[in-house]
Amino acid sequence: MLTGISFQENGPVDAARLNALYRLIGWDRKARRTEAETEQMLRVSHYHVAAHTSDGLLVGFARVCGDPYIAHCLDLITHPGYRRRGIATRCAQRVVQHLRDSNYVIAYGLDGSGIDGFYSRFGFRDSKETAMEWRPSRS
Repeated sequence: MLTGISFQENGPVDAARLNALYRLIGWDRKARRTEAETEQMLRVSHYHVAAHTSDGLLVGFARVCGDPYIAHCLDLITHPGYRRRGIATRCAQRVVQHLRDSNYVIAYGLDGSGIDGFYSRFGFRDSKETAMEWRPSRS
């Protein structure tokens, strides 16, 4: 199923292609993300993994941010035309391996997959902690 898909950890990622993938999955409908901001996001991430087809199409991505103690697993995304091929699973496996190889005390992730039990397959479990959210006002 992963024939012709390569995975690269902490390597260069084309910000324009990553932004296009965010828009394609509906996470940036207003095209707010700039290439400069996305490049900065990649620089401050502790870890990222990108999946590309043999012709260079970005079809999967995931990243880890945080500090030396707490990690946040973010942006586990797959190109809609390449879903159900194991790309997100392989990205998640690599994220978890990064977590194991690091000294984090705890790692958090938000499950927006819509797939029951997806994250639990990798050792994540529901937290009893309540997350707080802040967003800029829309005025």
